[in-house]
Amino acid sequence: MRFLLIFSGLLAVVPFVIGFVVSLFITDGPWIARLVGASIPAFCTFFAAVLLGSRDFARHSATIKKVRGNLLASWDSTDEQFLSARPCEDTSLLLELREAIAQFFDVPACKVARDVDLISDLHVDQLEPSFQFAVVRPAIASRQKEPQSFGFSTTSLHTLDELVTAIREVLDRGDEMIQSW
Repeated sequence: MRFLLIFSGLLAVVPFVIGFVVSLFITDGPWIARLVGASIPAFCTFFAAVLLGSRDFARHSATIKKVRGNLLASWDSTDEQFLSARPCEDTSLLLELREAIAQFFDVPACKVARDVDLISDLHVDQLEPSFQFAVVRPAIASRQKEPQSFGFSTTSLHTLDELVTAIREVLDRGDEMIQSW
């Protein structure tokens, strides 16, 4: 909440400065009227930023809580059961993603099943920036030889296997770029 208030305050400085500069060209009123005139858009900006930030935080928290509850209610599966569901080329990446997803939702890794749907079960589409920051980026960064920027989207991914394939493609593109240098 402190971050939200600080960010909103910094954001409100912009309309205040613009309003104050514009009020300098109005010579009919006293200084207090100019300051009040500059403060009104700043206050509106501050208030709107706080409301929108609070709403987004509440939605994010509710989604995390809902997914966590669903995961905790699901059946446990060992690593062997998790891997035996379907063959996978990169089992270490698959297990790393399972652990990262479990940490993201604050559940034991045994609660993350192989057939979990990223969109309908984990609601990754609603948690997009934070999910990529907490799950995808560390998985890619831990396997890159050199830190590089990359583009990644989870919009069309539904299974963990598709996520592993997409991460492998990003890593392979990065290796090709390094070799071409």
